[in-house]
Amino acid sequence: MIFDPQALLLIKFICLLASTAAVAWGLIAKPLQIATQASMRFSLANLFVLLGIILNSQRSEASSYLFWFCSDMAILFGFILLRWGTKALFRLSPSVKSDLILLAITAGVMLSVPPNFSSERTLAVAFSACAALIFTMLTRDNYQAIKRDTGNRVAIAMVMPLVAMVGIFTIRIFIALLSPEESPIFIAMHTQEAIPVLWFYVFLTLLINIVMIGNAMTRLVSKIRMLAERDQLTGLWNRRAMHKFLNNIHQRWLKDNVPYSMILLDLDHFKEINDQYGHDAGDLALLTAARLFGSVLRENDALCRHGGEEFLVILPATDAPAARAVAEKLHQVLKDNSFIWQGVTIKIHASLGYATIYQGCQPDKLLMQADQAMYRAKSEGRDRICQAC
Repeated sequence: MIFDPQALLLIKFICLLASTAAVAWGLIAKPLQIATQASMRFSLANLFVLLGIILNSQRSEASSYLFWFCSDMAILFGFILLRWGTKALFRLSPSVKSDLILLAITAGVMLSVPPNFSSERTLAVAFSACAALIFTMLTRDNYQAIKRDTGNRVAIAMVMPLVAMVGIFTIRIFIALLSPEESPIFIAMHTQEAIPVLWFYVFLTLLINIVMIGNAMTRLVSKIRMLAERDQLTGLWNRRAMHKFLNNIHQRWLKDNVPYSMILLDLDHFKEINDQYGHDAGDLALLTAARLFGSVLRENDALCRHGGEEFLVILPATDAPAARAVAEKLHQVLKDNSFIWQGVTIKIHASLGYATIYQGCQPDKLLMQADQAMYRAKSEGRDRICQAC
C-alpha cells in the first residue's frame, strides 16, 4: 500500500496520541490508584486502538485476515473497553454479554467476505455500524451518569465528542453504501483525500481521552463530596448534609406554604449494648437501625445520623398527622426486628420525638422542639413517641 506522506504522518501522530494516552491511564491506574479498574480499561482501550491502526496501516493487495479482520476487531474491542471503563467508573450495570454479542455479529459479517480491497466497502459498513452502536451506548452511559452527578447542561457538554463519533461513523456507512466514488475520503486511511478525516480523528482521539479524564475527575469530586456529606459507619447523610437539605425544604415552606416535619430518634439503652457486647455490637446495632428505618421511609425523605445513637428523619410535604404515622412505622419496625451478635439475639428500641413546621418557626427551633419531645419520651419510660408541644 502506498501512503500519501501527510496521511502517513497523521497516522503516526494518532498512534503517538493513543500510546501516550495508554501510558498515562496506566500510570493513573497503578502508581496513583485513581479509579484503578476504570483507568486500566481506558489504558487497554487505547492500546487496542493503537494495535488496530498499526495493523490497518499494513494492508496490501494481498488478502490477510490479520491486517483486515483483526485490525478492525482490535479497534472495535478498544471502543468496547471505553464503555466498560465508563461503567466501572460510574458503577453502572455491566454490559459484557450484550457487547460481546454485538462484536460477534460484526465478526460474523466481516468473515463472510474476503479480507482484501474487493470487500472494503462491506467491511467498512460492518465496522462503522458496530462502532456507531458502541458510541451510541457509550454516549447514553456517560450522559446518565454525569447528569446524576453534575446536572443536565454539563452532561450534554461532556458527551458531545461521543456524539460526534456516532455522527462520523454513521456518515461513513452512508458514504460507503450510497457514494462509492466518495468512499476513499471516509474509508481509506492512506490517500490524500482522507487527510481531512484523519485530522478529525486526531482531534477526536485527544478529545475523547480528555472526556474520559473529565469523567474520572467528575467521579472523584462526586466521591469526595459524598464522603464529606455521609456518615462513615452507616452511609447515611451526616449533620452537614442534613442542614443543607433542611434549609432547602424550609425555603419551599416559605415560598409555597408546603409543610414539613422531622422526627428525632434515639436508640434506648445503647450504652448497655456497648458495655455488654462491645463497640462492634454497637456498630451493628446502628447499622441495623439505619437499614430498618430506610426500609419504611419514602424515597424523598432524608434519613441522617445526627450523632452517636441519634437519627434524624426529615419529611418533606408532611403535616403532623402524617408525621405521626411515619413515626409509628419507624417505632414498630424496630420492635418487630432484632439482630444477632455472636449467637445472641439483641432487641433494639427507640424513643422518638416529632415536630411539624408552623408560621414563624425556624429550622433550628423546630429541631430543638423535636429534641425536647424525644427527651420527654425518654423521661416517660422510653420506647415511645412524643409530639412537640
